[in-house]
Amino acid sequence: MAAAADLRIGLMNLARVADPHLGGNRADYLLHNQIYEGLVSVDKDYQPVPLLAERWEQTADGAWLFHLRRGVRFQNGQPFTARDVLYSFCRVAKVGPEPRAMQARLDNVAAVEAQDPFTLLIRFDTRMAVFPSDAASVPVVAAPANLAVTYAKGGCAGQDWGNSSRYADPALGAGTGPFRLFLYAADTMVLDRNPDYWGGPADWDHLRLIRLTDTDRVPFMLEGRIDILDSPALESLPFFARRPGLVLVEGPSTGLTFLQSNQRATRGPDGPNRFRDLRVRRALLLSLPVRMLADRIVPGFGTVTTQMAMAGMDAYVTDIPEDEYNPAAARRLLAEAGYPTGFDTTLMVTPMQSKVGDGIAHFLAMAGVRAKVQVEPMERYMERLRTGDFDLYYGGWIFNPDNMADSLLALLGPRTEGGGRGAHNYGGYSNDRVDQQLRTALAEPDTTRRTRILQDVTRLLHEDVAFIPVMHAQGHWLVRAGIHLQPRLDRMLLARDIRPESTTR
Repeated sequence: MAAAADLRIGLMNLARVADPHLGGNRADYLLHNQIYEGLVSVDKDYQPVPLLAERWEQTADGAWLFHLRRGVRFQNGQPFTARDVLYSFCRVAKVGPEPRAMQARLDNVAAVEAQDPFTLLIRFDTRMAVFPSDAASVPVVAAPANLAVTYAKGGCAGQDWGNSSRYADPALGAGTGPFRLFLYAADTMVLDRNPDYWGGPADWDHLRLIRLTDTDRVPFMLEGRIDILDSPALESLPFFARRPGLVLVEGPSTGLTFLQSNQRATRGPDGPNRFRDLRVRRALLLSLPVRMLADRIVPGFGTVTTQMAMAGMDAYVTDIPEDEYNPAAARRLLAEAGYPTGFDTTLMVTPMQSKVGDGIAHFLAMAGVRAKVQVEPMERYMERLRTGDFDLYYGGWIFNPDNMADSLLALLGPRTEGGGRGAHNYGGYSNDRVDQQLRTALAEPDTTRRTRILQDVTRLLHEDVAFIPVMHAQGHWLVRAGIHLQPRLDRMLLARDIRPESTTR
């Protein structure tokens, strides 16, 4: 095993951007969450845990009051105060291309007031009966010295929002996290332990995030050049099981994979947008044997599902069937919609999804939907999602089971200029009734009534084929013996929580 002071993680994708306010996917967060912190984080089971806020409570009028941690310093030595939170909340609406995914976390925020340097009051447009995890998780960066900041929902005044490229410079030191940036490069990112971290030093002197190609993954693990291999190819697991000194760590996750159609535009290149027709969306659903995809095409990747929530969660509905495969009915619906011979389309996937993408295309073709699979690297994939340059895409989403209303709004809610709560709603799905029900759920203090609302929304989304859930992903990691990794529902790898076994507590 490598020296305990050096933790090396092999990944298929590394962060696209160093700026934490431009993060939009798991690869980005795997970097940013080591360096930057929000007011609150979540533990492995998605329960809120204090970070830059020590405690919080809801006031009688529905606002949320956060008491900030004293004695925290940014990695550049600057003391942390409420002014940095105000600056960060303002900044997410000022940087990066639209839609701004991080800005969406503040879509329901009406006002933010620093009552003193260590007390912050957040008011919301809609009363938040559920803990406002999205707002509380916005990464906080150091505000420029002596800059007066006032948060305004319509747009904060001022110009000094910082060039995003500066966040790739280790000298910036704008985070409060347990690690600080040392090297930001395309194939390797190196972080050093923050010796002044308020929570005490991490167990690792250095964290290395290493991008690996398909052909690199096995030799790097076998030759001891990495300590953790993220998401190993499932077909490689029997081979690794025979190798001493390696441990397979597995765990359930709230990672959902799904098929989505582009419903943004009223018209397509050859007439009305076919994906706005419920009969076409329903035909796509009936074309896919999701159980076969989960059990045979990518066995071990995850468990079949037809809804976002997992069994036992608030929004889960027991009477929605797990698999509605019926290609004959799909062909009839396509004919009713004006496509008796089907139609040609494209399906965009990332390299990690190519196998399941091929399986989806095969079954769609059997019903008459001839989908050409387009495999795009993550950066290009995300750019095409952002601009709407796709017909169908197979995607992933990690949802918060303790705030299903926010999670559903983020993925399927309304998009507005600049972002909006539905900044991840790349397909442009729109349903006013769903939006209203979800906002009602956010404000509902009674858990029984809130659960009933969320279950009604789940039924509405299924009936409208808002998207086509396929699997809840299972987390898989190959770990070198002597390292303790506890799986998290969000599939994050936080180096502060990964320990040499001799120091496991």
